Amino acid sequence: MSQVTNQNPEQDPQPDPVFTLHMAAMREMQEPRDGIAPTPVSYIIMCLLFVLGGGWYLGYYGGEWTANGLSERPIAGIPPAPPPQDPMVLGKEVFGACLQCHQESGLGVAGTYPPLAGSEYVLGDKRRLVAILLKGLNGEFVVKGNTYNSQMPAWEIREDEEIAAVLTYIRNSWGNKADAVSKDLVTAVRKETAGRGEWRAATLAEFAK
Repeated sequence: MSQVTNQNPEQDPQPDPVFTLHMAAMREMQEPRDGIAPTPVSYIIMCLLFVLGGGWYLGYYGGEWTANGLSERPIAGIPPAPPPQDPMVLGKEVFGACLQCHQESGLGVAGTYPPLAGSEYVLGDKRRLVAILLKGLNGEFVVKGNTYNSQMPAWEIREDEEIAAVLTYIRNSWGNKADAVSKDLVTAVRKETAGRGEWRAATLAEFAK
């Protein structure tokens, strides 16, 4: 005798295949989520200190813009001393404005512009030499036995340091050997000759006495 099993649909319902597929699709559409750990408070404080410290440093030592560019703020209130310039290097640079007349060789142009190499004006009285450069020289004058009648323009617009450097340069170039011209001497002669016009040979000779 065969055994008959009673199947009750209310006790053992069959899942709807459409619903099953829909649920599987919804599971696939969900984005995975990783666990997010809270940032340590010590790390936040450390970053904040770095930001505040960097902002203070840039604000205090960042410098400020001046007419000559970015001027750094001196540390501990002590202004930095400008590096000393080699007068021969600066003088050679300034002498670039003299090349057209006196030439790179310092020999000038025969009959037109006097030489600087071996010139008694260059190697002689420094006070007279400074006065020539500041005020210029016009008319006839004799250099190394030759007469010249050209005009030396005034250089009063130049800084005292530049004038001292270029005179030091020409007094020690092309075989010339003479002591340097100081900035203080240029400053003193500038004050002494203030208000005077350009020199002629006679008035320059009188000044040099």
